Amino acid sequence: EAALVHIPGRENVRTVAIDMSDPYKSFARRFFPNAVIVADKFHVLRLLSPAINRHRKAITGDQRTNPIRRLLLRNGRDLNARSRWVLRTWLADHPALRELYGAKEALASFYRVRSFEQASRLFTVLTDRLARSLVPELQTFRATLMRWRNEVLAYFRTRVTNGMTEGFNGKAKLVKRRA
Repeated sequence: EAALVHIPGRENVRTVAIDMSDPYKSFARRFFPNAVIVADKFHVLRLLSPAINRHRKAITGDQRTNPIRRLLLRNGRDLNARSRWVLRTWLADHPALRELYGAKEALASFYRVRSFEQASRLFTVLTDRLARSLVPELQTFRATLMRWRNEVLAYFRTRVTNGMTEGFNGKAKLVKRRA
């Protein structure tokens, strides 16, 4: 805050894309009072990845080279028919992990919606489905989505992400590592 307070025109900022962190959200609300806060799409989409990895590791062990790991974390639409079949067959024996994977894919599908109204309806359907789950991580995920509902749905009005900022940070880290 101290590093940015001297910059004029904060009241003119219209949109702020942030990671899903409560301190970031309260800072953005305080510091940019007229801005719409958007939860970054990438960070929302990867919320379930740690839970999926934990469940997978409990089943397969901590093998980073395990091909199932890659299949679970990739977008289901990017898998060929054989990979989809292998994954579906493997998940048949692991109901909790199958449910986590299904929620991850439902969230990816949610972000393919075009209109705010459609996204709002689908958000309700998604959170209602999560409410019926017995998987603890999905209950936590639902609570997070509910707490961030406005910021998640704001994406569909603005289509703003912090991808460019993440890209600059990645390049800066690369330069730093090479130095």
